[in-house]
Amino acid sequence: MASLRRISILLFLLAFAIRVALVFATNQTHDFSTRKEMARTAIAFANKGELADPFAAPTGPTAHVPPLYPIFLGFLFRIFGTGVLGETIKCLLTCAVSSLRSAFMPSVVRALGLDPRIGITAGLLSALYVPALITEVKGDWEPPYTVMALMGLFVLAYRVAKSGQLQVRTAAIQGLLWGLALLLTPAIATILAGFLLLQAARFLRREPVQYVRWAMVLGVVTVVTMSPWAIRNAIQLGSPVFTKDCFGMEMFVSNHPGATWSVADEKESQWLNREFPTRQPRAAEELRQMGEVAYNQAKLRVSMDWIRSNPDEFAKLVLQRMFHFWFPVAPRLPLTAVFWTFTVIAFAGLYLMRRQSPIAAWMIGISWLLFPLVYYLAAWSSRYRYPIEWTMMLAAAVAIASANGLVRRPTR
Repeated sequence: MASLRRISILLFLLAFAIRVALVFATNQTHDFSTRKEMARTAIAFANKGELADPFAAPTGPTAHVPPLYPIFLGFLFRIFGTGVLGETIKCLLTCAVSSLRSAFMPSVVRALGLDPRIGITAGLLSALYVPALITEVKGDWEPPYTVMALMGLFVLAYRVAKSGQLQVRTAAIQGLLWGLALLLTPAIATILAGFLLLQAARFLRREPVQYVRWAMVLGVVTVVTMSPWAIRNAIQLGSPVFTKDCFGMEMFVSNHPGATWSVADEKESQWLNREFPTRQPRAAEELRQMGEVAYNQAKLRVSMDWIRSNPDEFAKLVLQRMFHFWFPVAPRLPLTAVFWTFTVIAFAGLYLMRRQSPIAAWMIGISWLLFPLVYYLAAWSSRYRYPIEWTMMLAAAVAIASANGLVRRPTR
């Protein structure tokens, strides 16, 4: 245990040093241009004590982003300000949280019953591999914190599947944690659904009553945990939004005449500048007049009309987004090659993992299957895959450890 703790500390320090160096090498502490909806909502919370005004013009109370992270960020801005000092603290704190991913890898691998060397390899990969720089060091969005939540929830779900103990107390604890995690980011709802399906396949035939009771308790506690946010939204927005209400807007700016697969594409960026309330004050004013919920519903109808009229073009966009979610394109070809190689190694590692820890392999596999589904509908961004990249690093570490074993065996 002491050895594992020392290794985790060393992995944290390595990852933290790399990320802090990147922060100051790229002058992130003086760059405020990346502040979009999440950071703007946090600034409104710091200044006015309410979650509001995420767009290019004041629009009032919002559910455009889930509540937990902008509240946390708002307290940070209230204490340290929204200038260089506040930005520096935000960046350093994000670097620390991102580095915890590396530190926790050995413990997670141990909890999943895998070889400890796989945990060290995964921790090194996590420390050295930085595919989404702004996401990992800037702190304008919540994915580094989502990773911490998912790592813990993954281990808890694995223990239930492994032990077969469907206790009501365990279900209530997990329901509370899942509810809080969904208030951090609703995208992981598909992972929760996948875990429940896997556990149903494992327990429903053998212990149907116990499993149904366990799943119901987990679901009820999850909904109850999220209900204060829904009640707030029903009062202030006129609709009980449980997570966030931006789906219609995202569909509109991702699926339209001339749409491209990536948000980084110049054409897509120009469309966002013209039509997205975050960048266009005219669109923000239209949203304010209609109301946020009604505006999203209207934009969803426009998007669905275009999809029905252009099914081939929409299918092409979805296929491109599916491919590039797993095989992203970097500004330079060598970096693109690194990204693609990493994905291939991770796929191979998942295949090999099924022999060493089949339950963990199934959990990772269903996460990879379900988590990206909503992102196949939206213009690609490098931050979208970040919450599950730690599972890819774990799988890649299995492949690397297996390859190392194959190489060493003839020598012995």
